[in-house]
Order: sequence, then C-alpha cells, then structure tokens
Amino acid sequence: MSDISIDISVVIVNYNVRDLADNCISSIYTANNNEYKIEIYFVDNNSIDGSSDHIEKKYPEVKVIRNSRNIGFSKANNIALRQCKGKYVLILNPDTLLEENTFSKLIKFCESHKHTGAVTSRLILGNGKLDSACKRSFPVPSVAIPRILGLSSLFPKSKLFGKYNLTYLDENKTWEVDAICGAFMFIPKAVLDDAGLFDEDYFMYGEDIDLCYRIKKHGYKIFYFPEVTTIHFKGESTRKTNLSYVNNFYGAMIIFVRKNFTGFSRLLSPVLQFGIFWRSLFSYMQRILRIFIFPISDIILLYLSLILSVRFRFGIFPNTDYMFIISVYVLIWILTLAVFGSYSKKHFLSLRNTFNALIVGFFINSSITYFFKEYAFSRGVILASTVLSIFFLLLFRGGYKMYLFIISKNILLNKVNLLQVGSERLSQNVEDKLNSKYNIIHYSDISQKNEISELEEIITINKIDEVVFAGNQFSNQDMLNLMWDMRDRNVRFRIFPSGKELMLSKLNTSSIDEINLIEIEYNINNKLNIFLKRTFDIIFSLILLLTVYPVLIILMKAFEYKPGKHLSKLLRLPDVFKGNTSFVGYPVWLETNQKQYIGKKGLTGLVQLNSYEGISEEEIINMNLFYAKNQSLILDMEILLKTFFLTFKK
Repeated sequence: MSDISIDISVVIVNYNVRDLADNCISSIYTANNNEYKIEIYFVDNNSIDGSSDHIEKKYPEVKVIRNSRNIGFSKANNIALRQCKGKYVLILNPDTLLEENTFSKLIKFCESHKHTGAVTSRLILGNGKLDSACKRSFPVPSVAIPRILGLSSLFPKSKLFGKYNLTYLDENKTWEVDAICGAFMFIPKAVLDDAGLFDEDYFMYGEDIDLCYRIKKHGYKIFYFPEVTTIHFKGESTRKTNLSYVNNFYGAMIIFVRKNFTGFSRLLSPVLQFGIFWRSLFSYMQRILRIFIFPISDIILLYLSLILSVRFRFGIFPNTDYMFIISVYVLIWILTLAVFGSYSKKHFLSLRNTFNALIVGFFINSSITYFFKEYAFSRGVILASTVLSIFFLLLFRGGYKMYLFIISKNILLNKVNLLQVGSERLSQNVEDKLNSKYNIIHYSDISQKNEISELEEIITINKIDEVVFAGNQFSNQDMLNLMWDMRDRNVRFRIFPSGKELMLSKLNTSSIDEINLIEIEYNINNKLNIFLKRTFDIIFSLILLLTVYPVLIILMKAFEYKPGKHLSKLLRLPDVFKGNTSFVGYPVWLETNQKQYIGKKGLTGLVQLNSYEGISEEEIINMNLFYAKNQSLILDMEILLKTFFLTFKK
C-alpha cells in the first residue's frame, strides 16, 4: 500500500549529465512550490562526472541510489519504483525542465479522468519544436511499416502514414494515445502495482512502449496533456552517435514485437522484424562509414595512384593480373598506415606519420617484386605510385586539417546572434573573442520593460539565433511559453546550469585576467618567433609590393581612386618591408609605453579585428598582452585570414 503522507514520488535515472540533472531537480521544487509532499529518487548508473556526490551535497533530501555499473534504464528505474511511497509516480529524464504548477495540473487531470493509467506533458525540444516521441501508437505492422519506409516523414499529416508519432493530431489538444515517452510519465502508483514495473529485458528504448502496452491491456487510458509543458533536451544522456544506440533502439523494437504481437500481427511480425533489421543495418552502415572514412578514402586514393602509374608507364589500363598485385600493394600500404597510427584518434591527421608509413610501404612493396618475378619490371610503377600516393594522401589530410582549422578558428567570421537573458553575464576572454562565432547581446542592456512579450520582440527585431537563460529573471512557464510560440522561427534556446560561471570558451587556463599575476615569457620576444615573423613580413610584403601595390598606386594617380579604410593600409607595405611596421601588431594609431612587450605596430591585429565604438583602454591592453604572450606564425596567419574575409564581406 502507498503511504498517503507522500503525494508524488519522482524517479530520475542519471548517466553523466550532472548539470542537467541539477537543473531538473531544481525545477521539480519550483514546479511543486511546497504544494504537495514529494520524494525524489536519483538513481545514478555509475556516472564518471561526479553526479551522485554533487546531487547528494546540494540536495540532501534527495534519495541517491548509486549503481556500480550502467544497468540500463529499466532496471535502474525499477530499483527506485519498488521503494516509492507516493500516490502518484513521475518517471522523469534528467535532461528535462518542469514548469510551475506542473503537479497541480496533472493531479487535477487524473482526478477528473477516471481510469487514467498514465499522462505525459507536451515535451518541447531545445529549438522550441515538439518532441514527436511524446505521443505514439503501438508499432503494429500498419504503423511500423510506413515508419520504416520513411512514409511517416514524407506525409506527417496523413492519418494512414502518420500514425507512429500521431503527427496528424493537433499538438495543442488533449488526446488519448497508445504510448507516451519515458522522459515524462505521470502514473498513479496503483496502476503500476496492477500493470507491473518496466520489463528488464529492455536495456534502453522500448521499455516505455512496453509498459504503456501493459497499462492499456489492464483497461487504463493513456493521455497526451499539452496544458503542461516540459523542456526536453533530448539525447543529452544517450548520445545517438555510436553503435550502442543502434543496438539498443532496434533491439528493443524486436523484443517488443516478439513479446506482444499475437494473431494477424504475429503472422506479420517476421515482415516487421525484417524491416527493423534493414533499418538497423542502414544505421550501422552510416556509423561504420564515419568510422572508416579515412581507410576507405586511402584505399581509393592508393588504387588511383597505382592505376595512373601503370597507365603512364605502359599506356594501358591494368588487367586482371595487375589488379591482383595492385591489391596486394594497397593492402600492404593500408596495414603500414595502421601500424603507424594513421587511423587512431590521436594521429589520424598526422602528415608525418602518413608520409613515413608510405615510405616504409614503398620499401616493402619494392621487395615483393623479388617474389613475383613476372612483375619485376614494375618497380618504376611502385616508385611513381608512391610519389602520387604521398601527394594524394597528404593533400587529403592537409585539406581536412585546413577545413578543421577554418571551422575551429571561425576564419570566415560567421557570427551567431546570441541573446543572454539573466542577471549573470556571459564573459569572454581575448581568446574567446578571437575564435568565437557568437555576437553576444545582453538583454539587460536593451530591455526597457523587462517583460516576456518584450523579449519576444527583441528576438525578432535583432534576428537572434540563440537564447541563453541564466538566472531567474523569467519563470520556467514564461520560458516554455516563449519557446513554444517561437517554435517555427529556428531559434535555439538554452538554459545555463545553475551555479556555473558563464564562459563561452573551454580554454580558461590562459585567462587574460591572470596575466599580471604570474611571470610570463612573451612569445613576441622569442628569437625564433622574431626571425620567422620578420622573414614572413619580408617575403609577403615583397610579393604584394611587386603585384598589388603598383596597381593601387596607378589607380590612385591615374583615376583618382580613393582606397577605403582597409585597402589604404596597403600603402604602408614599404614600411613593412623596411621593418618599421609588421603585418600583424598593435594599431598604428595607438600610443603605448609597452613596446618591449607587444612588438611593432601592425596593419592589422587583434585590436583592429575586434575594435568597436567605445572600446575601453583595458580591453585594448588585454588584447595586446594576449597577442604578445601567444604570438606565433600560425596566429598571425589566422588574424590575416580573418582580416581578409572581414574586408571582403564589408
């Protein structure tokens, strides 16, 4: 029997999402507002992020259950469900956030709807759109086959094809449905006592549908109830990027089909299982392709190199015999690349390892000709193919490294308008400002009324791409309503973990604020860096003096052309060549007494890139000191590329 002193038991199963779980528990207390007597069970599946200790310390009233290993969703929930004493049970994901009055609305709904077996709220994702998993039909053949074939995505409003996620139903109305999502299941404890707990044959996924199936079999009704809204940061605790997700998800569907189908559905279950198999196989292939993209690319490039070499050497396309020995050569090179670590996470982009592996492979392949006398004349082909392989493989990896560099350093200066709402403010150090893709706008700087309606106008007028809520300026319900109202405007919403410093960058170890507190050897004074910087200035300025500079002078003299702010800097190229100025340095207009620390004046630099009207002297000093400390040829190239793209955009 349930203990009537407890109204609601909340069960949360956690796996390595400490901050989200923290916010989730905080929202539970906010949603309850001391109206009901609640108990919270926090079941941790052997997380490595300190979740259990953090929750136990911050919320001592929460009952923390620690598992020695990850035992899955079903078993972990059942451990707590067997201990629950509440009249109602809320099974809740740690990556959710409740709105105010959630419990009062749910209890009133259950009391006014007899035979209620389970209720879910409207679950909205971080982009404000509905989580389609919150209302579903059972995966009988007529429902699952259109889903497997992709027809449900093509025709979501069709009653025939859109049954799986019931996408044809009005999202704003209450509906009786077959199944709801395990992220939010509000169930009377008596129903669980009658229908049973989660089936522990499921590790993750499918157990919620199975439980709903048994609840319905016992004569209860299941409802989608949109008058309560919950944020679901879906997938944070179960990333869908690895093969274990495929195993768990599609394996769960097969278990459900095998356990619950009878009659005609049972006869069609082999067809359904066959469809699930092919869908899971397709998912496997997608993930395997991501894992083996470099070996596959290398095989293609090595074959191409050898075929071209045979073509150039003998003027023929390799015949069957040649393709055999070519395949042997390719296999040896692939194995050599693997031995040298070219397919490991750490060294897969290493140009040196790739080069060394190809050279070693060349000697091994050359020695093979002693064992295959009929191919002894092909050493020239091996030499030519080695040269081509080095070119192709290094070009491929170098190009990919350049792509990653451009993305990570935001060379193209693609900015995202980010609105930060709350009393705390997002802070950026100099490295953040150099690499960040965010153009941060603080709500407190432009707000007049401090109302949620005004916030919606600000998002629209300023073309905001992302919104970060930090603090308690608006209620959870206000935030949820805003997210739902703006679900079609492609705005991403985030809620910052409570008690965390609002830093965009993960690289906080070189904070500019600490520069004056510790003794630092500035890179700008390193002799090797001075030599490389000066050499680059001479070579690059000479090239521009012989090409671009004369054209600019002719345009100015003959056509009275007046170069703009950025192009006019090229008139200082002679100063760069002479060594009076550098391509990258502090602004030419800046007067400073710290020349020994921050190098020469430059045509561009950190200050020039990030300057704005009203920039403070402290910001300028910090940027200059950051550059002096971290100066390198790579950093100079990054700043020059960003200057080029900034000029091009303007």
